[in-house]
Amino acid sequence: MASVLALLLGGVGYFFAVRFVLVHELDDAIRIEEEEILDNVARHGRLPKPANYRDQQIAYVPARQPEQPRFINTTWAYLESQLTNAIRVSDTTDEPEAGSPPRGRHARKRDPDDPCRALIFSVKVGNQYYTAYVSKSEEETEDLLVVIMCLTAGMILLMLGILFLANRLLLRRIWQPFYHTLEGIRAFNLSSRQLLPAESTDIDEFRRLDDAARQMTGQISRDYEMLKNFTENASHEMQTPLAIINSKLDLLIQDTRMREEHHQPVQAMYDAIGRLRQLNSSLLLLTKIENNQFAQTESLDLALLIEQKLAQLEDPLKARQLEVHRELIGARVAINSYLADILLNNLLINAIRHNKPAGQVDIRLEEHRLRISNSGPAPSFDPKTIFDRFVKGSNSGGTGLGLAIVRQICDNYNFSVGYSYSGEMHTIEVVFSS
Repeated sequence: MASVLALLLGGVGYFFAVRFVLVHELDDAIRIEEEEILDNVARHGRLPKPANYRDQQIAYVPARQPEQPRFINTTWAYLESQLTNAIRVSDTTDEPEAGSPPRGRHARKRDPDDPCRALIFSVKVGNQYYTAYVSKSEEETEDLLVVIMCLTAGMILLMLGILFLANRLLLRRIWQPFYHTLEGIRAFNLSSRQLLPAESTDIDEFRRLDDAARQMTGQISRDYEMLKNFTENASHEMQTPLAIINSKLDLLIQDTRMREEHHQPVQAMYDAIGRLRQLNSSLLLLTKIENNQFAQTESLDLALLIEQKLAQLEDPLKARQLEVHRELIGARVAINSYLADILLNNLLINAIRHNKPAGQVDIRLEEHRLRISNSGPAPSFDPKTIFDRFVKGSNSGGTGLGLAIVRQICDNYNFSVGYSYSGEMHTIEVVFSS
């Protein structure tokens, strides 16, 4: 668009520049005729013969006024009116002397719309003043201008075509390394542990961009790997002291010598250790999923797994008097069996834990979609953060990692997971990749 605008503006400017040059040449030719007329009068004491050609007209009209203001114009209609007025005046005067040129009314009439460049000036022959009319047709000039502008327009169209092809073909190929680097950045995934591939190019800017992008992603991958190793090692090292503390608390609770008033604080410590062990186990599971340690997959029947999981959760469902509605259509998904169990367990536990007493749980399984809904009040936090780590509801007794693990499993298999709340029903939907 910038090229089109520049060429159009340049074409308009070029048109006026060429027209100015051509008109200036006509004016020079007319001035030469004026100088010849004045020189002939000075040398021979008479006017040259008038001319009435297709491209040039010279006429003289006797004038009563001693001087005619010198005038040059491009409009033939104005010259025609001047000739008419001058002839009307000259009709009342005497005839010119012998040898003088015919009057202006003998000049050939021409179309008022035919453009010309005309010069009107006064000349004195003896004691008689004449008004001289010298005009040159602009028809050839206009024709030449049209030819020049047609050639210019053709060149502009040719340049635009070349620019279009250059943008479509040449520039696309030149920018190909940039788009490859951009696609590599978009597809970059920390869990894949794959660095950006090197892009070979002769363009310095694109090569520097590719080097900077690979250096940045490499540093990010190293930092992320260090963080994951720290989490995994810390979670693993915490298991032994937690197990020791848990076993000692078991012994302490079973000790008959412990007083009654000590039972409650010891039980609180026991529950806290249990949550800490669960939290440690969840963090370790997240780290293993991120490290892609569950690479083995198999085709599993989710409907069968859901039925088995509901049978395992029958006690908590009865304890909260929850009514389960299921609509299960046979669906097979390629996923690790352990992760599939974790996924379904966390979704169902979430639906039970965040449900209201005597509420309901709706489970709908389709070929590529699983939707689990539960009744309950509106969330007390931003629903957009429901899959973030350590986000818990007001009445939750969990660690805040259940749905974070669900999302990590879905991301690991390119499943999409979403949450919505409508009609006092919380809904989590998982869409499996086909």
